[in-house]
Amino acid sequence: MKSKMLILLFSVALLSGCIQKDYVFFGESENWRVQYVVTDDNSCNSTKGYIKYLNNDPLPEQLEFSVDNKEGASISLDENGMFFMPYGCSNATEGSELKATIKWNSQSETIQLPLK
Repeated sequence: MKSKMLILLFSVALLSGCIQKDYVFFGESENWRVQYVVTDDNSCNSTKGYIKYLNNDPLPEQLEFSVDNKEGASISLDENGMFFMPYGCSNATEGSELKATIKWNSQSETIQLPLK
């Protein structure tokens, strides 16, 4: 009986170390919606997310986008006004305060991304 209990406790401890937690950071302005998801996976805190153009004006051809104070990238939106971020790594965690900066057509916006 003791050996079964030890095996059960060991299994629970092992599995609890493998559980991933997603932190969803989300913000919106008149022109943009940004979602940035950080997965705490005990390695690099992998990231994914998207930006979406909300304005009815024509889509910008090129824009610069950065989040989490990382170096920005020059990107293009798809026909639906969206850009899906490639997977990356982040130091962001549950207590982080993130912001996204978007520059397009001689305009610039910084959007706060509170934890959702």
